[in-house]
Amino acid sequence: MVFVLDEGSVFDAPLDAVWSFVGSGDEHSRAHRHRAWQRELGEGNSGTYSWEQEFGGSTARFTMHWVSYHPLGVAYDVREGPFAGSRFFLYYIPRGPKTAVTVAGTFTSESIPEERLEEEVRRFFSVEFDQDHAAIRARAGRP
Repeated sequence: MVFVLDEGSVFDAPLDAVWSFVGSGDEHSRAHRHRAWQRELGEGNSGTYSWEQEFGGSTARFTMHWVSYHPLGVAYDVREGPFAGSRFFLYYIPRGPKTAVTVAGTFTSESIPEERLEEEVRRFFSVEFDQDHAAIRARAGRP
């Protein structure tokens, strides 16, 4: 298990626009090129999201339980996939017309050696951020 703190990424959009996109459902899934996605809403501000995507050269199935703490962020419990057993919090920090995003959590994997785990987690979130950022900019009509 490794602890990862990934901070410093900034969306070129205000907090309300980021939350609107993150909660957009299918639009958000398409931005990440997820396939065969399923959403189940739970009690309160929680739910489970499952999907398939390319990871490490093959198709992987991910399942995460989430709890939203709007407008602060979202807590995740990874139940299936390369990071199964991991828990992390993704939180948003308003910066005027921009929004900083930070990921903090403990990560584990049965398929990724521990000495490579932090690198793979950071790579995963870098791709996720880049896809979100491009979609948020496109949504606002910016290149």
